[in-house]
Amino acid sequence: METMNRRQYSSYATTGTLGLVLIALAACSSGESTTEALAPGGSAGLSGPMVFVNNTGDKTLTSVAVRGDSNNAVINTISATAFEDVALGDMQFSSGDWIFVNLAAANKVATIDPLTAATPVHKTNLPVGTRPVHLYRDPIDGEVIWIMNDGDNTPGTTTPGEDLINCNNPARPGGAVVGGSVTILHNSHSGPGAHPPTVEKTVCVLAAGHRVTAFSSGAGVPKRAFVSSEISGEIAVIDNEPTSPTKWTMIARIDLCNSAKETCDNESGTLLTTPFTPNNSGPHGIRWSKLTNKIYSFQEGYQEIAEIDPGTPTITKTIDLAGTPYTGFGISPDGRYLLLRGQTTSPQATKLGVIDLSAATPVIADLTTPELDGTSPGAFKFSPDSKRFYILAGNAPAAPKKDRLFAYDWTTLAPPTLMLLREIPLVSTGAHSFDVLARGAGEAKFLVVSNGADNSVSIINATDNLKKQDVTVGPNPTGVMVFESGAAQAGNQATN
Repeated sequence: METMNRRQYSSYATTGTLGLVLIALAACSSGESTTEALAPGGSAGLSGPMVFVNNTGDKTLTSVAVRGDSNNAVINTISATAFEDVALGDMQFSSGDWIFVNLAAANKVATIDPLTAATPVHKTNLPVGTRPVHLYRDPIDGEVIWIMNDGDNTPGTTTPGEDLINCNNPARPGGAVVGGSVTILHNSHSGPGAHPPTVEKTVCVLAAGHRVTAFSSGAGVPKRAFVSSEISGEIAVIDNEPTSPTKWTMIARIDLCNSAKETCDNESGTLLTTPFTPNNSGPHGIRWSKLTNKIYSFQEGYQEIAEIDPGTPTITKTIDLAGTPYTGFGISPDGRYLLLRGQTTSPQATKLGVIDLSAATPVIADLTTPELDGTSPGAFKFSPDSKRFYILAGNAPAAPKKDRLFAYDWTTLAPPTLMLLREIPLVSTGAHSFDVLARGAGEAKFLVVSNGADNSVSIINATDNLKKQDVTVGPNPTGVMVFESGAAQAGNQATN
Protein backbone atom coordinates (compact mmCIF):
# COMPACT_ATOMS: atom_id res chain seq x y z
CA MET A 1 0.00 0.00 0.00
CA GLU A 2 2.76 2.39 0.96
CA THR A 3 4.56 2.28 -2.35
CA MET A 4 1.38 3.13 -4.26
CA ASN A 5 2.11 3.41 -7.97
CA ARG A 6 5.77 4.19 -7.55
CA ARG A 7 8.16 2.71 -10.08
CA GLN A 8 11.26 1.53 -8.26
CA TYR A 9 14.29 2.92 -10.04
CA SER A 10 17.14 0.93 -8.57
CA SER A 11 20.35 2.89 -8.71
CA TYR A 12 21.01 2.66 -4.98
CA ALA A 13 20.79 6.38 -4.49
CA THR A 14 19.69 7.85 -1.21
CA THR A 15 16.98 10.52 -1.51
CA GLY A 16 17.56 13.48 0.55
CA THR A 17 21.35 12.57 1.25
CA LEU A 18 23.06 14.63 -1.27
CA GLY A 19 26.62 15.57 -2.02
CA LEU A 20 28.70 18.45 -0.86
CA VAL A 21 31.70 20.57 -0.72
CA LEU A 22 34.60 22.73 0.17
CA ILE A 23 34.81 26.45 0.75
CA ALA A 24 36.99 28.34 -1.73
CA LEU A 25 37.26 31.94 -2.83
CA ALA A 26 36.47 31.46 -6.51
CA ALA A 27 35.07 28.87 -8.86
CA CYS A 28 37.65 27.75 -11.39
CA SER A 29 37.27 27.76 -15.14
CA SER A 30 36.76 24.65 -17.23
CA GLY A 31 40.28 25.04 -18.61
CA GLU A 32 42.09 24.50 -15.31
CA SER A 33 44.33 21.58 -14.54
CA THR A 34 42.61 18.27 -13.96
CA THR A 35 45.08 17.33 -11.24
CA GLU A 36 44.13 20.09 -8.82
CA ALA A 37 44.98 19.35 -5.19
CA LEU A 38 42.12 19.92 -2.76
CA ALA A 39 42.70 22.53 -0.11
CA PRO A 40 42.80 21.37 3.54
CA GLY A 41 40.05 22.31 5.95
CA GLY A 42 38.23 21.16 9.05
CA SER A 43 39.57 20.66 12.55
CA ALA A 44 42.88 19.69 14.08
CA GLY A 45 41.63 16.11 14.13
CA LEU A 46 40.85 15.72 10.44
CA SER A 47 41.17 17.99 7.45
CA GLY A 48 39.86 18.04 3.90
CA PRO A 49 36.81 16.46 2.32
CA MET A 50 35.77 12.87 2.89
CA VAL A 51 33.05 10.56 1.68
CA PHE A 52 30.96 8.32 3.93
CA VAL A 53 30.04 4.97 2.38
CA ASN A 54 27.17 2.71 3.45
CA ASN A 55 28.43 -0.88 3.19
CA THR A 56 25.19 -2.85 3.04
CA GLY A 57 26.98 -6.19 3.00
CA ASP A 58 28.06 -5.92 6.65
CA LYS A 59 26.14 -2.83 7.86
CA THR A 60 29.28 -0.77 8.42
CA LEU A 61 30.15 2.82 7.54
CA THR A 62 33.48 3.59 5.84
CA SER A 63 35.00 7.06 5.53
CA VAL A 64 37.35 7.84 2.64
CA ALA A 65 39.63 10.89 2.34
CA VAL A 66 39.00 12.66 -0.99
CA ARG A 67 42.33 14.25 -1.97
CA GLY A 68 42.03 14.66 -5.74
CA ASP A 69 43.07 12.58 -8.73
CA SER A 70 45.21 10.29 -6.55
CA ASN A 71 46.05 9.32 -2.97
CA ASN A 72 42.39 8.92 -2.01
CA ALA A 73 42.30 6.41 0.84
CA VAL A 74 40.14 4.82 3.54
CA ILE A 75 40.25 6.69 6.87
CA ASN A 76 38.34 4.19 9.00
CA THR A 77 35.28 1.95 9.20
CA ILE A 78 32.70 2.09 11.99
CA SER A 79 31.45 -1.37 12.91
CA ALA A 80 27.90 -2.66 12.68
CA THR A 81 27.84 -3.06 16.46
CA ALA A 82 27.80 0.72 16.86
CA PHE A 83 24.66 0.80 14.72
CA GLU A 84 22.96 -2.00 16.67
CA ASP A 85 23.48 -4.39 13.74
CA VAL A 86 20.70 -2.89 11.64
CA ALA A 87 20.84 -1.64 8.07
CA LEU A 88 22.00 1.95 7.57
CA GLY A 89 19.73 4.37 5.77
CA ASP A 90 19.83 8.01 4.68
CA MET A 91 22.75 10.21 5.74
CA GLN A 92 22.86 13.97 6.32
CA PHE A 93 25.15 16.51 7.97
CA SER A 94 24.50 19.71 9.90
CA SER A 95 26.15 23.11 9.87
CA GLY A 96 27.53 22.03 13.23
CA ASP A 97 29.53 19.37 11.35
CA TRP A 98 27.70 16.39 12.84
CA ILE A 99 26.84 13.40 10.67
CA PHE A 100 23.43 11.72 11.05
CA VAL A 101 22.51 8.23 9.81
CA ASN A 102 19.03 6.71 9.92
CA LEU A 103 18.66 3.30 11.60
CA ALA A 104 15.14 2.47 10.48
CA ALA A 105 14.84 -0.99 12.06
CA ALA A 106 16.04 0.35 15.44
CA ASN A 107 13.77 3.44 15.32
CA LYS A 108 16.87 5.55 15.94
CA VAL A 109 19.28 7.99 14.31
CA ALA A 110 23.04 7.52 14.72
CA THR A 111 25.22 10.57 15.43
CA ILE A 112 28.85 10.76 14.32
CA ASP A 113 31.55 13.34 15.05
CA PRO A 114 33.67 13.37 11.87
CA LEU A 115 36.29 15.96 12.85
CA THR A 116 37.43 16.08 16.46
CA ALA A 117 39.46 12.86 16.67
CA ALA A 118 41.95 11.32 14.27
CA THR A 119 39.08 9.43 12.64
CA PRO A 120 35.27 9.85 12.57
CA VAL A 121 33.78 8.66 15.86
CA HIS A 122 30.33 7.19 16.48
CA LYS A 123 28.75 8.91 19.47
CA THR A 124 25.23 7.68 20.20
CA ASN A 125 21.99 6.47 18.67
CA LEU A 126 19.06 8.78 19.43
CA PRO A 127 15.52 7.29 19.70
CA VAL A 128 13.14 9.04 17.32
CA GLY A 129 9.91 7.61 15.84
CA THR A 130 8.81 4.42 14.14
CA ARG A 131 11.04 3.66 11.13
CA PRO A 132 12.94 6.86 10.26
CA VAL A 133 13.71 7.01 6.53
CA HIS A 134 14.62 10.49 5.25
CA LEU A 135 16.62 13.31 6.89
CA TYR A 136 16.75 17.02 6.00
CA ARG A 137 18.91 19.89 7.17
CA ASP A 138 16.81 22.93 8.04
CA PRO A 139 17.51 25.85 5.66
CA ILE A 140 16.72 28.40 8.39
CA ASP A 141 18.93 26.91 11.10
CA GLY A 142 21.50 24.48 9.73
CA GLU A 143 22.01 22.96 13.18
CA VAL A 144 18.47 21.55 13.03
CA ILE A 145 17.82 18.17 11.38
CA TRP A 146 14.34 16.92 10.48
CA ILE A 147 13.67 13.17 10.58
CA MET A 148 10.81 11.65 8.59
CA ASN A 149 9.34 8.70 10.53
CA ASP A 150 7.59 6.52 7.93
CA GLY A 151 5.75 4.42 10.51
CA ASP A 152 4.80 0.79 10.92
CA ASN A 153 5.52 -1.55 8.00
CA THR A 154 5.13 -4.87 9.79
CA PRO A 155 3.73 -7.48 7.34
CA GLY A 156 -0.02 -7.69 7.78
CA THR A 157 -0.10 -4.63 10.03
CA THR A 158 -3.38 -2.88 10.74
CA THR A 159 -1.48 0.37 11.31
CA PRO A 160 0.50 0.92 8.08
CA GLY A 161 2.51 4.12 8.14
CA GLU A 162 1.62 4.94 11.75
CA ASP A 163 4.14 6.04 14.41
CA LEU A 164 3.51 3.53 17.20
CA ILE A 165 6.03 5.24 19.49
CA ASN A 166 4.88 8.85 19.52
CA CYS A 167 1.37 9.07 18.06
CA ASN A 168 -0.63 6.40 19.88
CA ASN A 169 -2.87 8.76 21.82
CA PRO A 170 -5.89 7.04 23.43
CA ALA A 171 -7.58 10.45 23.79
CA ARG A 172 -8.05 10.66 20.02
CA PRO A 173 -11.32 9.47 18.49
CA GLY A 174 -11.42 5.70 18.58
CA GLY A 175 -8.42 5.56 20.90
CA ALA A 176 -6.17 4.35 18.06
CA VAL A 177 -2.88 5.38 16.52
CA VAL A 178 -3.49 8.30 14.17
CA GLY A 179 -0.76 9.02 11.67
CA GLY A 180 2.97 9.21 11.48
CA SER A 181 5.40 11.88 12.60
CA VAL A 182 8.51 13.96 12.11
CA THR A 183 11.24 14.30 14.73
CA ILE A 184 13.36 17.45 15.08
CA LEU A 185 16.99 17.26 16.28
CA HIS A 186 19.35 20.08 17.24
CA ASN A 187 23.09 20.40 17.83
CA SER A 188 25.82 23.00 17.96
CA HIS A 189 29.37 22.38 16.68
CA SER A 190 31.29 19.15 17.01
CA GLY A 191 34.28 19.08 19.33
CA PRO A 192 35.07 20.42 22.80
CA GLY A 193 32.36 22.54 24.43
CA ALA A 194 29.80 21.50 21.85
CA HIS A 195 26.11 20.93 22.38
CA PRO A 196 25.71 17.34 21.14
CA PRO A 197 22.68 16.36 19.08
CA THR A 198 19.47 16.06 21.07
CA VAL A 199 15.84 15.34 20.26
CA GLU A 200 13.90 18.60 20.54
CA LYS A 201 10.40 17.57 19.50
CA THR A 202 8.29 15.05 17.60
CA VAL A 203 5.24 16.29 15.69
CA CYS A 204 2.38 13.89 14.90
CA VAL A 205 0.82 14.82 11.56
CA LEU A 206 -2.39 12.71 11.61
CA ALA A 207 -1.41 11.21 8.23
CA ALA A 208 0.14 7.87 7.34
CA GLY A 209 2.78 6.64 4.95
CA HIS A 210 6.12 7.51 3.42
CA ARG A 211 7.08 11.12 4.13
CA VAL A 212 9.13 13.73 2.27
CA THR A 213 9.41 17.43 2.97
CA ALA A 214 10.37 20.83 1.57
CA PHE A 215 10.93 24.12 3.36
CA SER A 216 9.77 27.60 2.36
CA SER A 217 12.18 30.41 3.20
CA GLY A 218 13.50 33.74 1.99
CA ALA A 219 12.70 37.43 2.46
CA GLY A 220 8.99 38.00 3.03
CA VAL A 221 8.17 34.30 2.74
CA PRO A 222 6.55 32.40 5.65
CA LYS A 223 9.02 29.89 7.03
CA ARG A 224 7.27 26.55 7.02
CA ALA A 225 7.92 22.83 6.55
CA PHE A 226 5.63 21.04 4.09
CA VAL A 227 5.48 17.31 4.88
CA SER A 228 3.65 14.99 2.49
CA SER A 229 2.27 11.58 3.57
CA GLU A 230 1.87 9.02 0.80
CA ILE A 231 -0.83 6.70 2.14
CA SER A 232 -3.15 9.45 3.37
CA GLY A 233 -2.60 11.76 0.39
CA GLU A 234 -2.05 15.05 2.18
CA ILE A 235 0.53 17.62 3.23
CA ALA A 236 1.07 18.82 6.80
CA VAL A 237 2.22 22.43 7.22
CA ILE A 238 4.49 22.93 10.23
CA ASP A 239 5.41 26.40 11.49
CA ASN A 240 9.18 26.97 11.24
CA GLU A 241 9.40 30.67 12.13
CA PRO A 242 12.26 31.00 14.66
CA THR A 243 10.39 33.38 17.00
CA SER A 244 6.84 32.13 16.46
CA PRO A 245 4.81 31.01 19.51
CA THR A 246 3.65 28.06 17.38
CA LYS A 247 7.13 27.09 16.18
CA TRP A 248 7.38 23.38 15.32
CA THR A 249 3.65 22.76 15.54
CA MET A 250 1.27 21.77 12.75
CA ILE A 251 -0.70 24.85 11.72
CA ALA A 252 -2.49 23.62 8.58
CA ARG A 253 -3.07 20.59 6.35
CA ILE A 254 -3.58 20.41 2.59
CA ASP A 255 -5.84 17.66 1.26
CA LEU A 256 -4.42 16.58 -2.12
CA CYS A 257 -7.76 15.12 -3.22
CA ASN A 258 -8.45 16.04 -6.87
CA SER A 259 -12.06 15.30 -7.83
CA ALA A 260 -11.03 15.31 -11.50
CA LYS A 261 -8.82 12.28 -10.80
CA GLU A 262 -11.08 10.32 -8.44
CA THR A 263 -14.28 10.64 -6.46
CA CYS A 264 -13.27 12.42 -3.26
CA ASP A 265 -14.05 15.42 -1.10
CA ASN A 266 -11.41 18.01 -0.27
CA GLU A 267 -11.21 18.26 3.53
CA SER A 268 -8.50 20.93 3.90
CA GLY A 269 -10.84 22.95 6.12
CA THR A 270 -11.28 20.11 8.64
CA LEU A 271 -10.13 20.72 12.22
CA LEU A 272 -6.46 19.95 12.82
CA THR A 273 -7.44 17.30 15.35
CA THR A 274 -9.56 15.30 12.87
CA PRO A 275 -7.92 12.96 10.33
CA PHE A 276 -8.80 13.35 6.65
CA THR A 277 -10.34 10.60 4.55
CA PRO A 278 -7.40 9.04 2.63
CA ASN A 279 -7.24 9.50 -1.15
CA ASN A 280 -5.20 7.93 -3.96
CA SER A 281 -3.02 10.91 -4.88
CA GLY A 282 0.12 9.17 -3.60
CA PRO A 283 2.43 12.17 -3.03
CA HIS A 284 6.10 11.29 -3.34
CA GLY A 285 8.48 14.11 -4.14
CA ILE A 286 8.30 17.73 -3.00
CA ARG A 287 10.49 20.74 -3.85
CA TRP A 288 10.84 24.45 -3.04
CA SER A 289 11.58 27.00 -5.75
CA LYS A 290 13.46 30.08 -4.60
CA LEU A 291 12.60 31.65 -7.96
CA THR A 292 8.80 31.44 -7.67
CA ASN A 293 8.61 31.15 -3.86
CA LYS A 294 6.27 28.18 -4.31
CA ILE A 295 6.21 24.54 -3.18
CA TYR A 296 5.86 21.82 -5.85
CA SER A 297 4.47 18.42 -4.86
CA PHE A 298 4.43 15.41 -7.19
CA GLN A 299 1.38 13.13 -6.83
CA GLU A 300 2.38 9.75 -8.29
CA GLY A 301 -1.13 8.34 -8.01
CA TYR A 302 -2.61 11.22 -9.99
CA GLN A 303 0.40 11.82 -12.28
CA GLU A 304 0.34 15.53 -11.55
CA ILE A 305 2.39 18.27 -9.92
CA ALA A 306 0.65 20.70 -7.57
CA GLU A 307 1.95 24.22 -6.97
CA ILE A 308 1.37 25.47 -3.42
CA ASP A 309 1.48 29.03 -2.10
CA PRO A 310 3.16 28.84 1.33
CA GLY A 311 1.41 31.99 2.50
CA THR A 312 -2.13 30.69 2.12
CA PRO A 313 -1.28 27.72 2.17
CA THR A 314 -3.30 26.35 -0.76
CA ILE A 315 -2.84 24.73 -4.16
CA THR A 316 -2.65 27.48 -6.79
CA LYS A 317 -2.33 25.33 -9.92
CA THR A 318 -1.69 21.77 -11.10
CA ILE A 319 0.39 20.45 -14.00
CA ASP A 320 -0.96 17.22 -15.47
CA LEU A 321 1.63 14.57 -16.44
CA ALA A 322 -0.93 12.00 -17.62
CA GLY A 323 0.06 10.53 -20.98
CA THR A 324 3.75 11.37 -20.46
CA PRO A 325 6.49 8.91 -19.43
CA TYR A 326 7.44 10.97 -16.39
CA THR A 327 7.16 9.42 -12.94
CA GLY A 328 9.64 11.44 -10.88
CA PHE A 329 11.03 14.95 -10.66
CA GLY A 330 13.62 17.27 -9.16
CA ILE A 331 14.47 20.97 -9.33
CA SER A 332 17.51 22.93 -10.45
CA PRO A 333 19.23 24.76 -7.55
CA ASP A 334 18.35 28.15 -9.01
CA GLY A 335 14.67 27.21 -8.75
CA ARG A 336 13.93 27.79 -12.43
CA TYR A 337 13.41 24.30 -13.83
CA LEU A 338 11.54 21.25 -12.67
CA LEU A 339 13.47 18.28 -14.07
CA LEU A 340 11.17 15.41 -15.09
CA ARG A 341 12.44 11.82 -15.25
CA GLY A 342 10.77 8.68 -16.56
CA GLN A 343 11.15 5.89 -19.07
CA THR A 344 9.71 4.06 -22.03
CA THR A 345 9.93 0.28 -22.31
CA SER A 346 9.33 -0.21 -26.03
CA PRO A 347 12.05 0.71 -26.73
CA GLN A 348 13.79 0.83 -23.36
CA ALA A 349 15.01 4.36 -22.65
CA THR A 350 15.31 6.96 -19.92
CA LYS A 351 13.32 10.07 -20.76
CA LEU A 352 13.97 13.59 -19.47
CA GLY A 353 11.87 16.72 -19.64
CA VAL A 354 11.71 20.15 -18.03
CA ILE A 355 9.15 22.70 -16.90
CA ASP A 356 10.40 26.30 -16.99
CA LEU A 357 8.87 27.91 -13.91
CA SER A 358 9.88 31.38 -15.11
CA ALA A 359 7.39 31.16 -18.00
CA ALA A 360 4.04 32.91 -17.71
CA THR A 361 2.39 29.56 -18.49
CA PRO A 362 4.77 26.72 -17.57
CA VAL A 363 4.52 23.73 -19.92
CA ILE A 364 6.27 20.38 -20.27
CA ALA A 365 9.19 20.34 -22.73
CA ASP A 366 10.67 16.95 -23.67
CA LEU A 367 14.46 16.73 -24.01
CA THR A 368 16.25 14.83 -26.78
CA THR A 369 18.87 12.59 -25.14
CA PRO A 370 19.67 9.64 -27.47
CA GLU A 371 22.63 8.66 -25.28
CA LEU A 372 20.10 7.49 -22.66
CA ASP A 373 18.50 5.00 -25.05
CA GLY A 374 18.81 1.50 -23.63
CA THR A 375 19.01 2.70 -20.02
CA SER A 376 16.60 2.58 -17.12
CA PRO A 377 16.27 5.70 -14.92
CA GLY A 378 18.78 6.13 -12.11
CA ALA A 379 19.60 8.78 -9.53
CA PHE A 380 20.36 12.31 -10.68
CA LYS A 381 21.88 15.44 -9.13
CA PHE A 382 22.73 19.04 -9.96
CA SER A 383 25.89 20.84 -8.96
CA PRO A 384 25.01 23.63 -6.49
CA ASP A 385 25.69 26.35 -9.11
CA SER A 386 23.12 24.84 -11.53
CA LYS A 387 25.85 24.41 -14.18
CA ARG A 388 26.16 20.63 -14.23
CA PHE A 389 23.60 17.84 -14.27
CA TYR A 390 24.45 14.17 -13.68
CA ILE A 391 22.31 11.06 -14.05
CA LEU A 392 23.08 7.38 -13.51
CA ALA A 393 21.89 4.55 -15.66
CA GLY A 394 19.73 2.33 -13.45
CA ASN A 395 20.21 -1.41 -13.00
CA ALA A 396 16.82 -2.68 -14.19
CA PRO A 397 17.26 -6.22 -15.59
CA ALA A 398 15.54 -5.32 -18.89
CA ALA A 399 17.91 -2.43 -19.61
CA PRO A 400 20.68 -3.39 -22.05
CA LYS A 401 22.82 -0.37 -21.10
CA LYS A 402 24.06 -0.21 -17.51
CA ASP A 403 27.04 1.00 -15.50
CA ARG A 404 27.14 4.54 -16.89
CA LEU A 405 27.15 8.04 -15.44
CA PHE A 406 26.14 10.84 -17.81
CA ALA A 407 27.52 14.36 -17.32
CA TYR A 408 25.64 17.29 -18.92
CA ASP A 409 26.30 21.01 -19.24
CA TRP A 410 23.07 22.45 -17.81
CA THR A 411 23.97 25.95 -19.01
CA THR A 412 23.35 24.75 -22.59
CA LEU A 413 19.73 23.82 -21.88
CA ALA A 414 17.52 25.04 -24.71
CA PRO A 415 14.71 22.50 -24.99
CA PRO A 416 14.82 20.03 -26.59
CA THR A 417 18.64 20.13 -26.49
CA LEU A 418 21.02 19.55 -23.59
CA MET A 419 24.75 19.13 -24.23
CA LEU A 420 26.31 15.83 -23.11
CA LEU A 421 29.81 16.37 -21.76
CA ARG A 422 30.69 12.72 -21.35
CA GLU A 423 29.21 9.26 -20.96
CA ILE A 424 31.36 7.89 -18.15
CA PRO A 425 31.79 4.09 -18.00
CA LEU A 426 31.64 2.65 -14.50
CA VAL A 427 32.73 -0.61 -12.92
CA SER A 428 30.40 -3.34 -14.21
CA THR A 429 28.39 -4.02 -11.09
CA GLY A 430 24.89 -2.85 -12.10
CA ALA A 431 24.48 -1.06 -8.75
CA HIS A 432 25.76 2.46 -8.15
CA SER A 433 25.13 5.60 -6.15
CA PHE A 434 27.01 8.89 -6.38
CA ASP A 435 27.66 12.27 -4.83
CA VAL A 436 29.29 15.55 -5.86
CA LEU A 437 32.15 17.51 -4.30
CA ALA A 438 31.81 21.22 -5.12
CA ARG A 439 33.83 24.35 -4.33
CA GLY A 440 33.49 28.11 -4.21
CA ALA A 441 30.24 29.21 -5.79
CA GLY A 442 29.11 25.61 -6.11
CA GLU A 443 31.25 24.38 -9.01
CA ALA A 444 31.53 20.58 -9.27
CA LYS A 445 35.10 19.39 -8.76
CA PHE A 446 34.93 15.65 -8.12
CA LEU A 447 32.32 12.89 -8.21
CA VAL A 448 32.34 9.82 -5.98
CA VAL A 449 30.51 6.73 -7.29
CA SER A 450 29.89 3.51 -5.34
CA ASN A 451 30.31 0.16 -7.11
CA GLY A 452 28.21 -2.48 -5.36
CA ALA A 453 29.58 -5.87 -6.32
CA ASP A 454 33.11 -4.49 -6.73
CA ASN A 455 33.26 -3.31 -3.10
CA SER A 456 34.74 0.01 -4.17
CA VAL A 457 34.14 3.69 -4.84
CA SER A 458 35.41 5.53 -7.92
CA ILE A 459 36.82 9.06 -7.86
CA ILE A 460 35.96 11.03 -11.03
CA ASN A 461 37.37 14.46 -11.88
CA ALA A 462 34.46 16.77 -12.77
CA THR A 463 36.59 18.93 -15.08
CA ASP A 464 37.45 16.25 -17.67
CA ASN A 465 34.83 13.75 -16.40
CA LEU A 466 37.35 10.91 -16.33
CA LYS A 467 37.76 8.29 -13.62
CA LYS A 468 41.01 8.74 -11.70
CA GLN A 469 41.03 6.09 -8.97
CA ASP A 470 39.10 3.20 -7.43
CA VAL A 471 39.25 2.81 -3.64
CA THR A 472 38.34 -0.49 -1.95
CA VAL A 473 35.79 -0.06 0.84
CA GLY A 474 33.42 -2.52 2.55
CA PRO A 475 31.15 -5.21 1.05
CA ASN A 476 28.39 -4.06 -1.31
CA PRO A 477 28.62 -0.27 -0.90
CA THR A 478 25.50 1.66 -1.88
CA GLY A 479 24.70 5.14 -0.52
CA VAL A 480 27.54 7.68 -0.43
CA MET A 481 27.74 11.18 1.06
CA VAL A 482 30.60 13.64 0.56
CA PHE A 483 31.39 15.83 3.58
CA GLU A 484 33.62 18.81 4.36
CA SER A 485 33.55 21.15 7.32
CA GLY A 486 31.78 24.38 6.36
CA ALA A 487 29.94 22.92 3.39
CA ALA A 488 26.50 23.44 4.91
CA GLN A 489 27.14 27.11 5.62
CA ALA A 490 28.46 27.62 2.07
CA GLY A 491 25.34 26.07 0.52
CA ASN A 492 27.52 23.72 -1.48
CA GLN A 493 25.53 20.52 -1.44
CA ALA A 494 24.39 18.88 -4.65
CA THR A 495 20.61 18.60 -5.11
CA ASN A 496 18.23 16.32 -6.95
